[in-house]
Amino acid sequence: MGVIIGGAFAAWAAAVAVIAGNIAWGASPEFKTFLAWLVAAGAFLLALLFAAWAYAVGSLAYTIRPDALEIRWGWRRVVVPIASIQRLVPGRTLEPPEVQGLNWWGCHVGAGDVKRVGYTLFYSTHAEPEELLYVVTDGEAYGLTVQDQAAFAEAIQARAALAPVEERGEQRSLRVGPAALPLWQDRVALWAVGLGGALCAVVCGYVFASYPGLPEVVELSFPALGGIVRVGDRSELLGIAYLAAAIYAGNVLAGAALHAFERAAGLWLFTSGALLQAVLFGAALIAFANA
Repeated sequence: MGVIIGGAFAAWAAAVAVIAGNIAWGASPEFKTFLAWLVAAGAFLLALLFAAWAYAVGSLAYTIRPDALEIRWGWRRVVVPIASIQRLVPGRTLEPPEVQGLNWWGCHVGAGDVKRVGYTLFYSTHAEPEELLYVVTDGEAYGLTVQDQAAFAEAIQARAALAPVEERGEQRSLRVGPAALPLWQDRVALWAVGLGGALCAVVCGYVFASYPGLPEVVELSFPALGGIVRVGDRSELLGIAYLAAAIYAGNVLAGAALHAFERAAGLWLFTSGALLQAVLFGAALIAFANA
């Protein structure tokens, strides 16, 4: 059910993106058109986010290995050494938990404090508290949805009997696939990407808002041609907005790829992209003032 609900939200956001994109595609350049493009972009990103969450819910699995319990959640792997597991507590013996995080019917991923258990990380699709099984370790506890709790407990006990007591190991969380990109853990890089996006939106919004007030033929101040005044169709000024969007998209893609190998180079690309947006905004102000 969690996959269905997440997929439904993703489909709804994708439909909004398509509708807004179709409206913006055939509309004349004005501020309302810019808003339509902005809604389309935001809805598209939201669709990707819900699609990723739906995939993560569908991929949720618990694997009992000889030395560890592995929890798979999308592109995340949580490895819990068998030797660190202290006890298993059925959810029917405890009060219903309050999970802070992703919370909808069939999807409960986050954290919460559970009486008699303590701080608990939830990777669960339970519909009722009775479906929960708490795996209590010497660190955190984990709230899991286990259909056959007796068989699960027997498997854990069998592995624990064979596991060397001196080799406890450490609990760890691993990221794989797209989630393994170091960009997601770099706040400075994310701030630079966000700043560039905000400046790009300002440039495009200003160009689209100012465009309807221009005459059909305008004086073009950029590029300067040795002091010669050039006139042309006002639609040429829209190129500033298109250039800003293209530069931002290219910088984000190239910067993310470069950041994975060299953080400093990736940060330089993100920040230089934001500076270019500021330069383009200045160019737009001058060009529209002289048009």
